[in-house]
Amino acid sequence: MKMCAKLNNNVTVHRLAADLRLKPSESPVQAVLAYCRRRVAKFIKEFHGNCSTVAELLELSANKLDTQIIEIGSDLELQELQARYRNRGELMFATLDQELCRPGDYGITLKLTNRELWELPYVSIIDSRGPKRQSRYHTKWHEIGHLLILTDQSRLAFHRSHDSSQPKSAEESLVDSIAGEMSFYPELITPHLNGTISFAKIEELRQRLCPDASLYSAILNLSKLWPSPCVWVEARLAAKKCEETTQESFAFREPPERSLRAVHTAANNPARERGVNIIPRFRVPKSSIISQVFEQRLPFGEACEDLAWWQSSDGTKLNACGVHVQAKRIGESVHALVVPSV
Repeated sequence: MKMCAKLNNNVTVHRLAADLRLKPSESPVQAVLAYCRRRVAKFIKEFHGNCSTVAELLELSANKLDTQIIEIGSDLELQELQARYRNRGELMFATLDQELCRPGDYGITLKLTNRELWELPYVSIIDSRGPKRQSRYHTKWHEIGHLLILTDQSRLAFHRSHDSSQPKSAEESLVDSIAGEMSFYPELITPHLNGTISFAKIEELRQRLCPDASLYSAILNLSKLWPSPCVWVEARLAAKKCEETTQESFAFREPPERSLRAVHTAANNPARERGVNIIPRFRVPKSSIISQVFEQRLPFGEACEDLAWWQSSDGTKLNACGVHVQAKRIGESVHALVVPSV
């Protein structure tokens, strides 16, 4: 929400909305997102509605936006791609290995300057080597997002970078928001959401609708779209927000104590309407199944609990509410689905 408010006040975002011929608004981010939804809905309509999964929607959108998506899985594949296009006089491919060599660079879209009549104007290269593979689905939609709002047809290149040490540009942040929404396009997802949410159902839907999506993104986004109340929690070891600082500042003192905390939380609309939420950075109760899964390194656990167990060091605690909690370990974090019992 804070990021969205910041972007709404950004001059670049307002200028982009104007370039897209959108009405002046105090919420240009929402206006741009609505514009992208309309474009994608038009793609589906022109395809006579024969698009039932977001994986199919990705291919359709890429074709409609004149780009060929090429996924690179090894250094050899990258070298072969470079050589193929460089030999055709596409000079921008000569430095492609340098563009993608940094850990924070995930993908790039290039405009062909010597294309054949039958070729699409753009090529979107997705770096799926090593750990970047986990982000390939979002990266594909990020490149699609750039093309959805492309207003300067003379631009020859744009890419997705994720350098956590540097602030994102306004355009990159906006395109990330577009990718986040389009990659789990509600109109194609919500008809499949029914019954009680579970990790098993989320995985089944991920495999069927968007198999390239990471489990992390599927849990986050499907829980947000689920029609019944649910709060998603990611818990891991962390210090209090006020105690977080750079490693350099620990040179002459002990680093702050870390405990298992709800570092990220997201309540869907039905949960917020019922007043059910979990405050970010709260310590996870020792009695919670989330703590047990984390401390005992269990793959999964579930239990009936009460949100009143959640209490901060200053005595603040959540309102009493019976909930059913499912907890699943993913790497060094525990993800939880918190559902009101009644």
